[in-house]
Amino acid sequence: MKSLKIALTGGIACGKSQFADFLGALEVTVIRLDELSKEVTASNSDGLNELVNVFSKKILNQDGELNQKALRTILLDSKADKIRIEAILHPKILEKMQELMEKSQKKVIVVEIPLLFEKKLEYLFDRVVVVTCNNENQLKRLRNRVNIDESSAKQMISIQISQKNRLKSAKQMKNDIIKNDDSIANLKQQAEKFYTKLINL
Repeated sequence: MKSLKIALTGGIACGKSQFADFLGALEVTVIRLDELSKEVTASNSDGLNELVNVFSKKILNQDGELNQKALRTILLDSKADKIRIEAILHPKILEKMQELMEKSQKKVIVVEIPLLFEKKLEYLFDRVVVVTCNNENQLKRLRNRVNIDESSAKQMISIQISQKNRLKSAKQMKNDIIKNDDSIANLKQQAEKFYTKLINL
């Protein structure tokens, strides 16, 4: 059976993961690249060892695991280091993603992939769904989620492409836009409608 491959993307804190949760409760295989990133940087993994070789043990916690806060600081402070980190991790993440997609027995596979357009990975998918929200909600949700000040939150948002450009890129392929400025219940309804649409394609 040939599966329908859907890329799920959107800005940080716009609600991608919540939307993926709702789809995952249906007959959908959900693959999250953020989770795969944690797998490839687990203790004693090749990914973590390569990062330590480049950035030293300063990126580790006392228990030898990756210090996510330290890595995030490096990502935000240096574009060159960001490129080096991505060169180490992204091939490993994509390899795991492809393995999971090939194993899926479901008609619909949804891959939550934050940097879809930034990394030009849309060619791997049949269509894209973008979860979006207004800037005020995005900033508020991000600050609540990671407990950071407004300046740091804006910096994290700025390293991704703008929501406007993301939507523009989505229109170059078969796409669906999910607006997440209402309630959680409303987002769930949109997920259910989206699923119904997919299985009837």
